[in-house]
Amino acid sequence: MGLNWIARRSICFLRLIAIPLLLWSCEEKIEVALKSENSKIVIESYITNSQNPIIVKLSKSQEFFNQSAFVPIESASVQIETQSITDQLSDDGGGYYISKRMEGMPGKDYTLIVATDGRQFGATVQVPYNVPIDTVYFQPGVFEKDSLNAIIGFRDPPNTENYYRIKIYCNRKVAINDYFLITDAFSDGAEMVVPIYYRYFAPGDTIAVELLNLERNTWKYFKGLRESIQQGINSQAPGNPPSNLSNGALGIFGAYSSTTWLGIVP
Repeated sequence: MGLNWIARRSICFLRLIAIPLLLWSCEEKIEVALKSENSKIVIESYITNSQNPIIVKLSKSQEFFNQSAFVPIESASVQIETQSITDQLSDDGGGYYISKRMEGMPGKDYTLIVATDGRQFGATVQVPYNVPIDTVYFQPGVFEKDSLNAIIGFRDPPNTENYYRIKIYCNRKVAINDYFLITDAFSDGAEMVVPIYYRYFAPGDTIAVELLNLERNTWKYFKGLRESIQQGINSQAPGNPPSNLSNGALGIFGAYSSTTWLGIVP
């Protein structure tokens, strides 16, 4: 379903105000202005059961009012470790580092180690197990009677905390900066029925529903991004999303598993 976002803070806050919160594109891009502060390293990478190769992106944060250029970090040492395997990622240029031999496996721990400018940063995550989508159906729109809303059903695994994100692609397009996040805090082990009231569909639309079971820190990071976007409309300097990276780095070394339902709206 396409690579997950790799942040580009390339537009200024005034432009963010001038456009709708949800933009439409075939590729998801996250555009969040970081809180004004001294430059820090920004690390962005995800271990998943569906994405290969694994990509790590390194850049430097910029002052809030100086978002004119993306500043990549090159010639860094980037490693991913799991059990007895260590993979030294190749420098692909432009701040991108690629692993072609490491695969995300549910239930396994992965450690990212980044060394640059005499400092070391890292984090360890575990890839959650995927949760199958049982059903997707459509019903008349609650707010738009001439359109249809999607209803998604799946069973939450019992006796474990689960954190979900739902992404919907309509005719191969997905809403940029759309973070539909839920948890099983009040429905552990239950059949979950999730209506999507803010998206509208028509007969004949080709739909892909992706259910992401997120590692806890990854869910918190996405939640922070969503709040930063919402606050950005009325805030002069949105805060940074919470990071699980060591040594003061910004960004996320995240993990999730995903399952996808494909169909055509009847």
